[in-house]
Amino acid sequence: MSKLIQLRNKLFSEHHRNLVILSGETQWQNQFLTDLYKKHERVFWVTAQPCLPNDGPTSTIPEPFAEHEFECIESKRLSYYLGQEISGAIIDVRYGYSADTLGIVSGMIQSGGLLILLTPKKEDWHTLPNPENSRFLNTPLTFNDASNAFTQHLMQSWKDNDVVSIEQDKPISTPSTAITDSTKSYKQALPTQDQKNAIQAIHSVAFGHRKRPLVITADRGRGKSSALGIAAVDCLIEGKQHIAITASRLDQACSAFKHALHSIKALNSNQLDIEITINKPGLLEFTYQNSVKRIEFIAPDFLILNPTSADVLMVDEAAHLPTPLLTDILNRHHRLVFATTLHGYEGSGRGFELRFKKQLNRLTPDWKLCQLNQPIRWADNDPLEKAINHALLLDASLKEIADRDLFDTINPLDLCFQTVTSTDLLENRAMMESLFGLLVQAHYQTSPNDLQQLLNAPNIKILTASTRQGNQNHVVGAVLCIEEGKIHSNNSRAHGHLVPQLLTKHYAQTDFLMLSTWRIMRIAVHPAYQRNGIGQHLLQEVEKLATLSRIDYVSTSFGASEELLPFWIEQHYWPLHVGVKRDKASGSHNLVLAKPLTAMARQALSFIQTRFQEQFPHLLLESLPHLPANQVWQIINTFRFKKRNLGLNKALQLYQNGQRPYESISNKIWEWSLQSAHQIIQASPAEQAIWCDKILKKNSWQNVAHQHHLSGRKSVEQALKKMMTDWFPNTVNTTANTGNRIKKPTFGY
Repeated sequence: MSKLIQLRNKLFSEHHRNLVILSGETQWQNQFLTDLYKKHERVFWVTAQPCLPNDGPTSTIPEPFAEHEFECIESKRLSYYLGQEISGAIIDVRYGYSADTLGIVSGMIQSGGLLILLTPKKEDWHTLPNPENSRFLNTPLTFNDASNAFTQHLMQSWKDNDVVSIEQDKPISTPSTAITDSTKSYKQALPTQDQKNAIQAIHSVAFGHRKRPLVITADRGRGKSSALGIAAVDCLIEGKQHIAITASRLDQACSAFKHALHSIKALNSNQLDIEITINKPGLLEFTYQNSVKRIEFIAPDFLILNPTSADVLMVDEAAHLPTPLLTDILNRHHRLVFATTLHGYEGSGRGFELRFKKQLNRLTPDWKLCQLNQPIRWADNDPLEKAINHALLLDASLKEIADRDLFDTINPLDLCFQTVTSTDLLENRAMMESLFGLLVQAHYQTSPNDLQQLLNAPNIKILTASTRQGNQNHVVGAVLCIEEGKIHSNNSRAHGHLVPQLLTKHYAQTDFLMLSTWRIMRIAVHPAYQRNGIGQHLLQEVEKLATLSRIDYVSTSFGASEELLPFWIEQHYWPLHVGVKRDKASGSHNLVLAKPLTAMARQALSFIQTRFQEQFPHLLLESLPHLPANQVWQIINTFRFKKRNLGLNKALQLYQNGQRPYESISNKIWEWSLQSAHQIIQASPAEQAIWCDKILKKNSWQNVAHQHHLSGRKSVEQALKKMMTDWFPNTVNTTANTGNRIKKPTFGY
């Protein structure tokens, strides 16, 4: 008991936090928690199980610990508490734990706090099954079948770190001491120098040139939200009237409003005449020099429909918003500040960096970047932060390239392709860091849980492409596959098996579930190696290994993008399904593609493709209004049409010459479009989009004109006829009674 109290006093004096591992029996562990926290302190008991009341035999917190006033938090709901501060957290690993849980909760703990892991004796912990492994296993596998390599990795990572490890039956000789009233949570004086720089940069957005948005990035605990609140008040005092703040949820912006209020009170103490008139969640209003000033929360979806006239719009936790929504906000507002966490424990911060910064470069190339490094809830060199970052590879990054010329001229055939096991990764941390850094860079949804899956899942296949440089091998490409299929058609409760079950639900016969597949869940190539055929060779190696393993087909499922879809189609993968809901992080529609390896799979996938081909045009009309035109044509271009479009040329000639209206020949154009994607795909992106929106999606003339900056129906028809003239030059009768040849329209792009 005295050991941890003494540790907390030391941490308070150093403004640090730490990780504590208590290895032993439950009753013994409970003794260490007695009197460790004061009643006013907030301590989370984090569990993978649903939280139940702490009174009675069904309590989530085990009986020995129920006497403590811990707040039970279900691990899957931890993300709702991001931005809040706690005095400590306790996780009993016997009930399951995940990498994401460790990452999220550690960022919430204040100075002087502890993250305590309750484990069995160390010799037993690495063999203890982890129920949280169930999330990435599929039927018939259970968490008892999973490896414990992730636990071994944690133990290795923390062995030579500043982690406090206490084991039962080992002597503890520490004098007893008590926590005094002076041991209050550490608060860095605000604003820090980093925050001052950010506030000045926000000031430049508010009072400088338009269309120069600011991006503020930071790890957790660096005070980016508080900087927004302080800067908002600063801008209002300096002359602005209205600051708007948006985020995916109001609670994510609470910190900004809290620090804005503190800033106003501090200014009042400096004899400024400020009167707060409204102070409620999402709205702070005050008067200064006979002028009303306002800081207001506006939901992001409302901003799209009703762009705000606020002087500055601040987007907090921007990485939690879909890239298309951020792009719309960027297009509709002139003075913007985006704040986000790039080392996000949910992985979403990577999406912001990988996807949205491309849009910033394209639309507002003069955007500025400001990074916060100094923590505010704890001091530098914090033991807990170092321990978690080291174990979860949150500091993993791409390996530097020593010889650029070598990498630019690499021959994919000179690379070494090898399958990698969790044992290989445990024995070679450099390989693990290189592989995970590659995945983090390439995929916006990569999170610490992916590391846990890499090490523990028995159904995962890892293939790497490496090059030798000096005495070291460098991982420059990787593919991760999951085994799916081979399940009985009567097993309606099968867990996992994403592709087989999705295709069976929508298009396939039930016996399709019996076929086996390797679903490619990740593919990544080092940026210095890209566009050299590495990805293509990785897929070829996967297909060889799958064939040797008698796998029926390879498949993949991902959020489609302009860059990704053509790559897979070029590798002869067939689009077989488009999800009607868009991914929350990327804003993209999910696509399923597959490639047969056996005759049986080819027959089954051809049947699925035919059904999908028949249904896809109707999906465009009913469920896929936002699917980009270039993706539409790429998908249709893989279809096999045998029907001839009789009378097409005659119908087009009559339409071109004004002898028949569009409404009388639209079916002919529609049929031809489905059969001629190979021709339409050669047109400009603008022409593809107009043709898709009107001919395939059947949008109204007004909507098409508005979407493509044309004046009305007449201009849209001129655009369509211009394309017809290009594709069917022989259909225009220049001597007809309808007058002169149609004039080419002027596009407003």
